[in-house]
Amino acid sequence: MKQQGNSLIESLLIIAMVGIIVVLIGNLPNAINLMSSSKHLSIVRGIAAKQIEDKRAISYANLVNDNSAITDSRILLLPSGSGNVVVQDCSAQICTNSESLKQVIVTINWKDNNKSQTISVNTFIGQGGLH
Repeated sequence: MKQQGNSLIESLLIIAMVGIIVVLIGNLPNAINLMSSSKHLSIVRGIAAKQIEDKRAISYANLVNDNSAITDSRILLLPSGSGNVVVQDCSAQICTNSESLKQVIVTINWKDNNKSQTISVNTFIGQGGLH
């Protein structure tokens, strides 16, 4: 006897496979956006760490108050990327015992999926180095 058509199990398997493909294709844009965001965040962390290390390499006596733009070439890899480094004397609210510290604030701005993103890293540098 010759069998014609598809069995119920074959039809269900085809429907399940089509459903899985539709779900995967539907989630693909989100996965791509997450990978892009993760890449940008990794770049930002690297830039911020380098800026702090550059300031740390300067002796405390030569570390002057300043507000300068970040010139790291990796900032061009960020959509609408920009940033600045602020070096200032430690405020009286933080340094209550008149410690000799400089506050370093690294701020980086960029856009992910047309949303503005900002990361700001604060640290202190004293006569003994990074605090």
